[in-house]
Amino acid sequence: MRPIWIIPVTVITLLIGCAGNEPSETPSGPELANGAFDAVVDGRTIHYEVHGTGPVVLALTNSWGLSLDGLRGLFKPLEAKLTVVTFDPRGMGGSSPVTEDADMSLAAVREDFDALRRHLGLDRVNAIGWSNGATNLILLASERPDTISSAIFVHGAASFGPADMAAFAQHYPELAQHYVAFQQEMADPSLTDDERTSRMREVWLGEYFPAITADPETAAPRIQAAFADAQLSWPHAQFATRESPAFDYTDRLGAITARSLVIAGAHDSLPPERVRIIADGIPDAEFELFASSGHFAPLEEPDAFAASVFAFLGVE
Repeated sequence: MRPIWIIPVTVITLLIGCAGNEPSETPSGPELANGAFDAVVDGRTIHYEVHGTGPVVLALTNSWGLSLDGLRGLFKPLEAKLTVVTFDPRGMGGSSPVTEDADMSLAAVREDFDALRRHLGLDRVNAIGWSNGATNLILLASERPDTISSAIFVHGAASFGPADMAAFAQHYPELAQHYVAFQQEMADPSLTDDERTSRMREVWLGEYFPAITADPETAAPRIQAAFADAQLSWPHAQFATRESPAFDYTDRLGAITARSLVIAGAHDSLPPERVRIIADGIPDAEFELFASSGHFAPLEEPDAFAASVFAFLGVE
C-alpha cells in the first residue's frame, strides 16, 4: 500500500534537529490581490487563488489529484500573516484539462508552479508543500535553487521503498486489509472514473486520512471540513502510483540552498526519523517535531503550526 505521505492510493503493491540559522529578511514580492484568477501560460490555463496578507507563500500542489481547495483547507491558518497562493493541477478545478498522461506528473506540477511564480512577478518565492507536495518540493528546490527563497516541507519523505510499505502494513494491519478489499472493488470494469473517484473520496476522507492522525476521533471532523470543497481524482492517483512505485531523492538534498523548515508528526504513519532525513541532508535546515500530530499538523495543531511557520519566515 502506498501511504499518504507519498501518494495516498487505492492500490496495494506490496501486501501479501538540526539547529537552524536565524531568519533572513523574507521577500514579500509584489502585493497580490485576494481572489480567484487564471494565468494563461504557453496556451494552458493555471487556475489559482490568493488569500491572506503579508509575505507571499506559494504552495506546491499534490500530483495525486487534489484541487487547490484542499491545500487552502490545510494552510488556512497561515493566511493571518501570510499571502497564501494555491493552484489547481492540470485536469482539476479551473486549470486546463489533461491531454496526455504527463500532465498528471510530478514534473507537470513543478512546471506549473514555476510558470505561476513568473506570472506573479516573483523572482524568488517562499514555497510550501505537504506530503507528496513536500517530496516534490525536494526536486523543485534542487532543480531551481535560485528561484526558491525558503522551503517548508510538511510531512514529506526523501525516499520510499519496499521496507516502508511493509512497515506501514505491519503497523496498520486492519487498514491494509480494508485497502485490499478496496483495490478489488475498484477493479470492477463496470465502474466509471467518476464512480471510482467518488468511492475513493469516501474511503480516504472517512477512513484513511483519520487513521494516520494522532487522534482520529478529533481529527476526523477537521479533515472533513478542510477537504469539504476539494476535488479528488482517481486517474491522477493511479498515474501517481505508476510514476513513483519507489524513489530515493536523498542525493538531491545537498543541492537545496533555500532556508528550509522540515515538519514531522510524532504519530505520523511515516516515522519522524524518516522525515528528519530531509533536514539532515539540507545545509542548516531546521527540523520541528509536532508531538500531538500525525500526518496533518496544520489541522491537528493549527495554532502551533502557524506559529512555527511565522517564526521561520520572520513575520510577527
